[in-house]
Order: sequence, then C-alpha cells, then structure tokens
Amino acid sequence: MRRFAVALVLLALITAAPASAIIRPQKGMSGITLGMTKAQVRAKLGSPVGSGGGRLYFARVWVGFRLGRAVEITTTRSTEHTGSGLGVGSSEAAVHNSYPSVACTAVGGFRRCRLGSGQPGTRATDFLIGHGRVLQITVSLLPG
Repeated sequence: MRRFAVALVLLALITAAPASAIIRPQKGMSGITLGMTKAQVRAKLGSPVGSGGGRLYFARVWVGFRLGRAVEITTTRSTEHTGSGLGVGSSEAAVHNSYPSVACTAVGGFRRCRLGSGQPGTRATDFLIGHGRVLQITVSLLPG
C-alpha cells in the first residue's frame, strides 16, 4: 500500500504543471514576461537546451529577443495554459469561448487566432490552430 501511495505522489508531481506554466495573454508565460533580458530569462528557466536565430530554446518554451529584450515567447507544450485552462490541445471553440474578441484568419493551411489589435508596437497573443486544435501559443511584442 505504501508503494502505491508513493507512486501516486510521484505521478502527481510529474503531471502537475508548475504555477509558472500559466500563460498570461499579452504579458508572458512560464514565468517569463515580455521585456526581460536574456540574463533574467536564464535566471528563471536555467540553461537553454539550444539557441539560434535570436532565440533561446528551453524545454517548455522558446524566447525570441530583439535589442537584448524578450519580444516573443512560444510554446507547443500542453503543460502551458491560461488561468482558465486554455492551452495546446484546446479546441478553436474553446479559444472563442475564453476570448470572445479573438480574431481568426487562415494562414498557410492553418488558422491563427489573435488577441490584440495586431498594430506595430502592440502586444499580441496568437493561437496557431490546425485540425481545429491549438498547436502553438505565442505571446509577443509586435515590431514597431
């Protein structure tokens, strides 16, 4: 019985998303906020698993930089989610239900549902959708 209890605790620890896995639309995710420096991002997430093209790649997210500041945070992991539980794997209908103001358009065989005006210099949250499900979520500061 003790082994079973230990196994349940370990399973809960493995499957539970940390509090920092919350996506905050137009602000950030995984404890990273737009505008952070590379040093601040590394202090939060540790060493990246890779880098290139102005990005640092971590297990849960990748972070794009412009002028030394985080301007894009992207995930394809289902462990990242909004406070209401919306995340990778959610349906497009769930995106609309959670964010009635979201605007969706077709983009290269996929759909992109965007929170935000899309104007240069503003913040946006994009939900990339394929086959009716969220595949990727990006919080970004659009180039001005």
